[in-house]
Amino acid sequence: MLAVLLNLFHPDQPLPAPTMLVQPAALSRLLDGGSPLLLDTRPKEAYSRDHIPGAIRVEVKSWQEQGRKPGGFRDAAAWASLVGALGITQQSRVVVYGDQLPETARVWWLLKYLGLKEVVILDGGWAAWQKAGLPTSNRLVQPVATTFKPDFQADRLEEIDSLKNAVATGNPRVMDARSSDEFTGKDNRGKRGGHIPGSTHLEWKELLDQDGRFLAAPALRDLFKRKGITPEDTLITC
Repeated sequence: MLAVLLNLFHPDQPLPAPTMLVQPAALSRLLDGGSPLLLDTRPKEAYSRDHIPGAIRVEVKSWQEQGRKPGGFRDAAAWASLVGALGITQQSRVVVYGDQLPETARVWWLLKYLGLKEVVILDGGWAAWQKAGLPTSNRLVQPVATTFKPDFQADRLEEIDSLKNAVATGNPRVMDARSSDEFTGKDNRGKRGGHIPGSTHLEWKELLDQDGRFLAAPALRDLFKRKGITPEDTLITC
């Protein structure tokens, strides 16, 4: 996602519409027209209480578990089952939202990796939708399963051998988007604490304003500049 933002906010280019994001009001207008398909990444209890009308809940944990399996990211049958169960096809227009950006971003990235062309994130997530006073519903939506055929985008997934080469050479750069405590090893959630040698730390929260929306282009430019990141950099994010 950081690499996408860098491309969007190149300092020498006009600012295009950030096609990875949709604002609440714009999404409301799209829904009035009967499209797109909505995916809610929040816990089951939160979704059951209230959600954007028509939204389907996605079980992010099951997607994470599949990705952690040996060869899990290349298991076409498994992804066809997980994604097809939500009624998604390669032609679907999808908006992902939730109350934690990392969960939302995981689903966004996975769908892009699986070949979907039109996948965006609701900027500010569930909180922004509520703050805008837009309609909500507690009607549970049962998707109609479809036949989904993954079209793996290999350039979106870094393999261990090329990562080792990046660490050794410093190219591409490795960007760690976890918390400071995870980066330093104080918060150890894996077999070993700390970070990949030579990686640059930029916590994902630094990309957001106080309302949980992405910073405006000038602020993002300043942030990347402080971290020594340029639009010409190739990044591996973790």
